Amino acid sequence: MNKSRWAWGLAMLWQAAAGSAMAADLTYKAPPAPVAYNWTGCHVGFEAGGAWGSSQHIQDDTRPARGFGLPLSNPFDVSGALIGGTLGCDYQVNSLVIGVENDISWTSIRGSTHLIPPFAPAANVLETNERWLDTLRLRLGYTWDRWFLYGTGGAAFSDVGINLCSPLAVACGSSSHTVTGWTAGVGAEYAFWNHWSAKLEYLHVDLGTTFFSEISEPNGSYLARDVKLTNDVVRAGVNYQFDWPHR
Repeated sequence: MNKSRWAWGLAMLWQAAAGSAMAADLTYKAPPAPVAYNWTGCHVGFEAGGAWGSSQHIQDDTRPARGFGLPLSNPFDVSGALIGGTLGCDYQVNSLVIGVENDISWTSIRGSTHLIPPFAPAANVLETNERWLDTLRLRLGYTWDRWFLYGTGGAAFSDVGINLCSPLAVACGSSSHTVTGWTAGVGAEYAFWNHWSAKLEYLHVDLGTTFFSEISEPNGSYLARDVKLTNDVVRAGVNYQFDWPHR
């Protein structure tokens, strides 16, 4: 009788232990191993920021009576805002990411100054402005999961214009050209949610020297000139990623 009771007790303990083990198996599952973020894909986005830089007007007239190569102005500051959109694609290999990005922005970049000797009258106003800025760049960088740090460089395009005004004659002349230059910079991008990422970027833009021929206005004309222009751009943006694996 005692042996039967012991056997029955052991059987009950075995069933209880087995039931507890099965319950634990049903209620606990180990979390999956984390998978690194993948930046491969294409994106469209919105960006905005500000720019500052420098410009200078230099006489460029081959007629001996007008001289050649004399500065019409000292270097002067230009600045303004920009806002626009971007389109690009990236490809990730291990921790390296390479891509291409094109953006175009409306800008309010402009600055003005006055004539310097030997040119007169000093009251004449010289202005340089940009209506839009477009960059086509390669991006190459290193990624830590959702962070992407990169260097970037390529071509820059802009509508560069000048306004020339004589307060004494109450008259102005203007002209503009589409010019090509180069750009280089650095940036950081972070994937903050599903298909969305945010970036902060710095670019140096050198638009070189643009020739403007003699510019007419109702009461006369202004000298032909070379106009130098550079920009330093800081902007932030938000991108939406297509076919971009998210975790």
